[in-house]
Amino acid sequence: MEGVFSWLNQPLVQDGFVRIWMAIAVGAVIALAIILILVLVRKKRRKEDPDGKEPITEKPTPLPILELANLQGLGTREEQQDAFGVSRIERMEEDGLLAVLCDGMGGMAEGGRIAAETVAEMIGMFPWEDDSTISEWIRQRSNQVYQQFRGHGGTTLVAALLREQLLSFWCVGDSDLFLLREGKLYALNIRQEFKNDLILRALEGTFPLEDAFADPQGGALSEYIGKEDVKCDYTHIPFSLSPKDVLLLCSDGISDTLTLKQIREAMSLSPQACCDKLEEGILAAGKTNQDNYTAIVLKYHGKGEEL
Repeated sequence: MEGVFSWLNQPLVQDGFVRIWMAIAVGAVIALAIILILVLVRKKRRKEDPDGKEPITEKPTPLPILELANLQGLGTREEQQDAFGVSRIERMEEDGLLAVLCDGMGGMAEGGRIAAETVAEMIGMFPWEDDSTISEWIRQRSNQVYQQFRGHGGTTLVAALLREQLLSFWCVGDSDLFLLREGKLYALNIRQEFKNDLILRALEGTFPLEDAFADPQGGALSEYIGKEDVKCDYTHIPFSLSPKDVLLLCSDGISDTLTLKQIREAMSLSPQACCDKLEEGILAAGKTNQDNYTAIVLKYHGKGEEL
């Protein structure tokens, strides 16, 4: 035993003042401190997780390529003459996604029926092979309605096709297609109203410009599905969408009731919250002649975005 004590009392290094027993003591203290820290950490984890499971670092959930929501209301009308439809979202990666909205013309016969049938036919023929054939299909559909109602029945149309990151659209009448990008609101289509024809004539000097805006027939449609020969506003070349772009397809029951500021603020929210905000604004406006109102909201995320 004396030999052990003698060895422990030797210097740790030659001519050093630190003895072997001192180094062993310090090491033991450090080891005890580490053990105590580990015990305290484990107790803290047990308090946070009573089941005793070790926390797992989860991989961020990827966002879907597209979010969508819809809104539809009767307003003060007796009949719903708006119609809308969306292609199968589970087929989006293979076929793209088609959204269609039609506003049946209330002053004409069977507006709601024509709107619903037009939506159903367009959704039913999707997916198609060639986008360039759709404007001709719209012309044929319009002529078909004309042959049946002789100009006394019709509907507007706004259709948007998202395929990969590209957008194509087709529009007839005064239903709107809006884009919100980086906080700025853009109208992608031009309303086909008689007022626009009057403005062009006024700019040619036919009559004062103020008269074009004051004309009581200015809001009448210059184009609609139900004319014998209709002119469609459409994208000749699809354009690219950017992540976080938001699209709004809506009938004039929304865009004629709300301000562009209200629409922009609503579109800055999630699609469902956007629909809620639009309806909140319409109800708050309290128009005595509130038209049917319908909206489809699409928020494009692209690929690779994460929550």
